[in-house]
Amino acid sequence: MDKELRETAAVRKRQSTVILPFPDGVVRLTHMAGEKENLDQAMTLSDILQPTALRKALLSTFVLDLEWLLTHFERSTKLVVVKSYDPKLEQCGVYQSEDRRVTLVNPEFSPKQAYPIMHSKIMLLFYDTYVRFVVSSANLYQDDWTLIQNIVFIQDLPYTPSVVSADTCFGSTLEGALRDISVPEPVVEQLRYINFTRVKVHIVTSVPSAEGRSQFHAESYGLDRLARVTQMIRDQELDKKEVYDVTLYCYGSSMGRLNSSYLRSFYASAVGSTPSIIQHQGGLSSSDIETKVRVGFHTLAQGENNIHGPAIQQSFKFQPEYYSDPTFPRYALRKIESKVPNTLVHAKVILARLNATRQERGWMYLGSHNFTPGAWGYKRAYGKPCFVNNYEFGVVLPHVHFESMFGRDTMTWNGSKVPLPFRLAWSEYERDEMPLVGQ
Repeated sequence: MDKELRETAAVRKRQSTVILPFPDGVVRLTHMAGEKENLDQAMTLSDILQPTALRKALLSTFVLDLEWLLTHFERSTKLVVVKSYDPKLEQCGVYQSEDRRVTLVNPEFSPKQAYPIMHSKIMLLFYDTYVRFVVSSANLYQDDWTLIQNIVFIQDLPYTPSVVSADTCFGSTLEGALRDISVPEPVVEQLRYINFTRVKVHIVTSVPSAEGRSQFHAESYGLDRLARVTQMIRDQELDKKEVYDVTLYCYGSSMGRLNSSYLRSFYASAVGSTPSIIQHQGGLSSSDIETKVRVGFHTLAQGENNIHGPAIQQSFKFQPEYYSDPTFPRYALRKIESKVPNTLVHAKVILARLNATRQERGWMYLGSHNFTPGAWGYKRAYGKPCFVNNYEFGVVLPHVHFESMFGRDTMTWNGSKVPLPFRLAWSEYERDEMPLVGQ
């Protein structure tokens, strides 16, 4: 026993002396072709992967260009890639390449699922002494890393395959999230050797709703999970007597069939509550929603004028019949402007700014969730879990600080600046402006 204790102490001492590039977590943008500004805040895929030092990797994606992806790795690096697929053409399962270099995973879909979508975008990158945890909005596809703006969260975590690390809530949640998307068990077991104690972000996932699904489900997904996380933040952020009142800035590259009722449900989750509780406390009127929920989306003109041409508009999804529906909340629409002129933003971001603090404090979500009911789910019956269509993965950064200096809005989290892909000054749509409809 003494020998084991000495070995464990020695390992932990080595862990404490390992130099980690991002030990506390940072937010970065993807580096776009031709971009010359903010290079310290933008990274290429190769910057993130550090391929010469990388030993093995787990990645997940909606769109996969495997041939392009493999050019970013050494031939000796083993990859496990979870991807979306069409159940009419492929089956759920694990498939290995002939050279055993790549393992492809098709996660579980329900036969009753109308739109099978595996949209999660995460990476676990294994090096000799640490693991890089990455959450992004970018697919494993060249355009997402070079032509449209995406956002990335990165944190480096000590890794010692010979010693089991202490259990953490974050580690347990990540373990369940990996099992939800059918990651092979030998990969999941590696989480036991990762030290998660410095992680401050909260995981938010979505998993398709279906009876008889895997036993690894968490207690909540989508809006239900967001409500749990924001309730924790609320309890830490405010005095119990204060009203948790926020303004939401919601952006995604796809926009779903929205109405005022859905915006109320989303707002309730964003303040760690439910629509019924808010209603009991005095309700949340349409006029409240009009001032407290803002949905950003590129205009049709922005799409047509982007410097990379019409083909790139395929990455942006919105149905014209949604906009023409009289219940669509046009009042919530806001025009966003990319920090890189005449380009389009593919990031998925939600900013919650506390009105009680002049919007100087709040939280931020980033990940794969677009602002759609398919991604976040919706309530089909009172007291029942929300119904979710997609697999999604993201993180919430608590205790974000917003500041306006010299006419510019800036954000910081955990002592680091948070770069945003768009300007925070969102303007209302003009009378003749229309949302971008993907080609």
